[in-house]
This record gives sequence, structure tokens and C-alpha cells, in this order.
Amino acid sequence: MQAKDPVGQFVHDALVADRSREEIRAALEQAGWFRDEIEDAIGQYATIDFKPPIPVPRPQPTARDVFIYAVLFTALTYTAIYLITLVHAILDLRMPDPADAPYIEFRATERMRWAIATLLVAAPVYLWMSRYVHQRVEKNARARRSPVRKYLTYIALFVSSMTFLGDATYLIYEFLQGTATLRFVLKAATVGIVTLGIFVFYLRDVEYLKGEK
Repeated sequence: MQAKDPVGQFVHDALVADRSREEIRAALEQAGWFRDEIEDAIGQYATIDFKPPIPVPRPQPTARDVFIYAVLFTALTYTAIYLITLVHAILDLRMPDPADAPYIEFRATERMRWAIATLLVAAPVYLWMSRYVHQRVEKNARARRSPVRKYLTYIALFVSSMTFLGDATYLIYEFLQGTATLRFVLKAATVGIVTLGIFVFYLRDVEYLKGEK
């Protein structure tokens, strides 16, 4: 326990002095501490009747966790973006619009090549890292409590949900304007499917983490 944590130190000393958790909560509330601060401090110690009080495991970020999950979510980002790019390029080639500029076909071909090259690198890296993380979590209880994993998972949920909502909003706007072509609808559907898939996958991951507590 760190000396810079006065509430945690107080809870520790109070438990050693055989004060009940209810008494500790009441005293801290009367002193002006917020309820979430109080519960976080009390939650540092197990409810086992033992002296001195037993600290519960607290997740700690490590450089290894930062590296692993940064690579994982970067590969996920590249895979999602260039999968969408590939499908959009194919639609531009297969469903040309008479209003398209002459160079659209050339640009679509270039985007396809770049997207394929990126996917051949990013997708295997993402799949391999996902498998590695899953095995690591299954074998190591500490890995399940990684705060880096938690924060990046919620960032993935936020970004994917905001992208899906923006995509749906733009699709509805185009329909209301009467300018939604079949190609546009298919492009919007591609974005929606990819982002919704990411959201559902990592939402299940969050639920799994909750079940581990």
C-alpha cells in the first residue's frame, strides 16, 4: 500500500483496530470522502477475518501488456479499415456510376492492391495475437485483470459504436435526400457489418471479463 493513499492507509489501520466496515464507511462519509472513493479503499482488502487485513489482487499495467494490446488493436484497426476499403473498391469496379470521373477505375484498382497487401499482413497478425492473448488469459489469472486490456477494449467498443451510428445516420440522410444508390447502400452496409461485428465481439469479451471477477 502506498503512503500517498491516505484513505487506504486509514482503512488498513481501522481494520487492524477491529473497526467494522460499516463504521469505516460512516466515518469516511462524515469526513467528506465520496462513496466511490470509500468503496475503492475498502475494496482493497478481502473480507476474510484475518489480522492484518489481506489485500486483494489489484491490476497493474505492465510494459508487456501495453505492447501486446497495442499490437493487437492496431492490427485490428488496419484489418477493419482495409477490409472496408477492399469491398468499396470492388463495388466501384463492379458497379460503376456514369457520373464517376475517368480516373475512378484506376484509383479503385490501386486501392484494391494496397488493401490486399495490408490485409495479408495485418489480418494474420491480428489473428495470431488474438490467439496468443486468449491462451495467455486462460493460463494466467493476472492477465485477465490487465487494465490495458480493459481500457483498449472499451476504446474499441466506443470507436466501433460511434462509427456504426455515423454510418447509419448518413445512410438515412441519403435515403431522405433520395440520392441513395445501390452501390452507396452496399458500401454503408459494409461499414455497418464490420463495425457491428467488432462491437459485438468485444462486448462479449467485456462480459467474459465480468464473469471472471
